[in-house]
Amino acid sequence: MKLAGNINTIIKNGALFTIAPFLPKIINVFLLPIMTRYLTDVDFGIAGTISAYTGAIGAFSTLGLQVVLQNSFFKTPIEYKDIWRQIYGFLKCWMILFALMQSIILFLFIPEEAEENKWMIIFLSQFSTVLFGPTGTIGNAYYIYTKKSVPVVWRSVTASVLTIIIDFILIVYLRLGYLGWYIGTFAGSFFTNASYWYVVNRNLQLYPDYKFQWQVIKHSLSVALPTVPHYYTTFLLEGSGRLVLDRYNISQAQIGKISISQQMGDIFNHAIQGCNNAISPFQMEALRENNSKRINTIATLFAALVFSAVFMLAIWSKELFYFLLSNESLQSSYNYFILYIMAFCYRPMYLTVSYYYFFYERTKQLLFISFTSGFIAIFLYIILTPFWGVWSFLIGHYISCVFYGYSGYFFKGYREKESNRLRVIWFLFIQLFLTVIAFYIVEFLWVKSLLTLFFIIIVGFIFFKFRHVFKG
Repeated sequence: MKLAGNINTIIKNGALFTIAPFLPKIINVFLLPIMTRYLTDVDFGIAGTISAYTGAIGAFSTLGLQVVLQNSFFKTPIEYKDIWRQIYGFLKCWMILFALMQSIILFLFIPEEAEENKWMIIFLSQFSTVLFGPTGTIGNAYYIYTKKSVPVVWRSVTASVLTIIIDFILIVYLRLGYLGWYIGTFAGSFFTNASYWYVVNRNLQLYPDYKFQWQVIKHSLSVALPTVPHYYTTFLLEGSGRLVLDRYNISQAQIGKISISQQMGDIFNHAIQGCNNAISPFQMEALRENNSKRINTIATLFAALVFSAVFMLAIWSKELFYFLLSNESLQSSYNYFILYIMAFCYRPMYLTVSYYYFFYERTKQLLFISFTSGFIAIFLYIILTPFWGVWSFLIGHYISCVFYGYSGYFFKGYREKESNRLRVIWFLFIQLFLTVIAFYIVEFLWVKSLLTLFFIIIVGFIFFKFRHVFKG
């Protein structure tokens, strides 16, 4: 299958996976001026600290078995359902133990400012996951791999709107503060996961097989478990820093300023993930066909889009924060956001190289990349926090992301595939250069206005150029 024949599908799925779920988040962003009147930086700090503790084992929720779902679907398209049923049954059993472990962590480490709502938070965090978490995992994977974006998107949009409505009512009218987020998130998560039940268990006949073969599960785990640090790195990069800040008794108000930057960045991260959901099936097909030109074409376009969007967010962060946040203390944290969001340039670089390691099941290399990135992050957080406070999180996060995104291109197994190599050093130089100048021009309106126009022209040119490559 040629890329020219798939470009319309990529654009369609990319738009649906990215723009449609992004619309409720845009609504949520524009509600921030109202909601932040009733939220304090302490509310953001409590929510950020609790999510950091839950994230401490969050990567173990599926034990990395998504990679087995993906590989079995593309490598054994006829027999994959039998493997999926066994994984489904195993995950249903595992989820009970996982929820118990996470509940114990919450019981021990929920901040004292949220002590009165401890049991409510524990219940809201675990109930939906235990009942329908594996069902949602299976259903979401099926629709993504079959390139059927609409079923995933309408669930995502509906859940997001439901969450926003409940958040707004509970925070603005009932003044529940941070607790409103947990109730709204529970409702959205419950709806999304439960809505897959009939489709997965009845329509697709992917019911859980509780008599799973241990040989199948052991082989699956041998492939999947080395990828857990890959998923766990999200916590090591994002959540562990908040844990370190909390352990060093940095105030919840200060942690809240980091949390609002992360919350704003998470919106953009969802957009990147939406693009990845649309792109990943085509990259996997290109790897199967050993079509290096197709791999590099998609990867370069992906990187150009993300780099441009990240830079625009960084240089307009001051205006963005002053427009969206009613709380003056939160408004002043836009400088934190610049360094935080510029680190996101690593995402397309890592996703591109990870397709290769996942497809060829060379997950031990990913284990090294993920573990080392996490180790760098935690090491920097611990040694820098006593001196630089919250800035230690941002600096450690940025350095770790750079390693995470670029190191995979220099492993022997990948370097031997000369035809698959991107000019990664140039991408790294561009990221570092854009990060530095973002801090300088954020205060100069006319300079960033001209740069914005320049980037729009450049991105338009790239799209025009790649359009000819696709048709060729």
